[in-house]
Amino acid sequence: MFTQSLTLPIRTICMLAVVSATFAASATVRAQQLERRDTVAERARPKLDADGVPVGAMRLYPELAAEWRYDDNIFADDAMKQSDTLIRAIPELRLRSRSPRHRAELGGNLDVARYADFDSEDYEDLRLWAIGDRAVRNGRIQGELKFSDIHEDRTSPDDVRGTELTEFSQNSVYGAYTHQPGKLLIRIDGRYRAVDFGSTQTATGVIDNNDRDRNTVDVGLRGGYEMSPDYAVYAEGRFDKVDYDQSFDRNGFQRSSDGVELRLGTLLDFSGRTSGEFYVGYLRREYDDARFSVVDGPSFGGEIAWNASHLTTLTLGASRTIESTTIVGAAGITRTAVRIQADHELFRNLLLNADFAYTNDNFENIDRTDDITRFRLGGRYMMNRYLHILFGYQHQNRDTSPMSSSGQIYKINELFFRVTGQL
Repeated sequence: MFTQSLTLPIRTICMLAVVSATFAASATVRAQQLERRDTVAERARPKLDADGVPVGAMRLYPELAAEWRYDDNIFADDAMKQSDTLIRAIPELRLRSRSPRHRAELGGNLDVARYADFDSEDYEDLRLWAIGDRAVRNGRIQGELKFSDIHEDRTSPDDVRGTELTEFSQNSVYGAYTHQPGKLLIRIDGRYRAVDFGSTQTATGVIDNNDRDRNTVDVGLRGGYEMSPDYAVYAEGRFDKVDYDQSFDRNGFQRSSDGVELRLGTLLDFSGRTSGEFYVGYLRREYDDARFSVVDGPSFGGEIAWNASHLTTLTLGASRTIESTTIVGAAGITRTAVRIQADHELFRNLLLNADFAYTNDNFENIDRTDDITRFRLGGRYMMNRYLHILFGYQHQNRDTSPMSSSGQIYKINELFFRVTGQL
């Protein structure tokens, strides 16, 4: 995987560079937009944030992180529970250009992990990206390119319990145009995503994962109105098509599908005190395989941040989506998730946070439901603009019902300590 990452086609890198340069061009008019939140965790800290290195009209932000982590259940399986420690090295580069009229970033990082005892869990993940937006007359153009060569986590419901990790690549292209004359808002956006899985070695042989390879096209049209400087309302329609490379998977199922979703939502920013976006709607997905029933029902999503004070932010997020899966007999996974996070600035250079998340995975067409909870406590100590320290504890738990199903059951406790150097 690491060798393949280093031999990334030159054309991909060139595409990333072109997109970044395009959006770095100057703009003429800034679109009228609701400003996004300024939370305790996200607000600028000029004396502690990285200053970067000038590179022409842009700035380069180099970063190197080293992390120690203890995991008491590295295979995410209580039936074969094993603990281990790992060391991660994460070098990262970001080249940025930013002004009130435009934003552009070209970046990449490499995440290398080495386990003390179980080298089957070692990995090297590569990510590259180019993102940007540019104001045009009465509107704004946004663009994004992403390339990743990464691994599937052991906590994934589709993990096949191989003697090695399953590797895959994921490439995506995103574009959006927002037209906002006065208080009206019209936005059209689209994303193309390609996922390509490598084979997995197991105790009984090699699993060819080509039947998991798929391409997804997702397009949306939004119309909205700014009711006041504090909030706007919108209606949105979305359509997506999931197209698997193979018509039938290894178990004889046709997994390609078409989905549609209708949303009513709002954008909020009450003087920086409460801000975010939330929507409710209806979704429906039909599968090519006649044995899979149509999946439909209510949908919702979004995230709201409340600055309870200048030192504390509470964030609430929720979503209901339909995810792809190749689990035998399951059409898809209806995933309902909620999350609440608290960030507190104890001192000027010390942030503390607590995060709780609950996810319900309902496997359509088979009798299986998974309940996943995650709780995390942590902090970030900013010694100066060049050195930051992250530390924390995380607990994860997955329960599957009925017990006779093939789902995963696990409890995972992790401790981590990360030192990040930046310029």
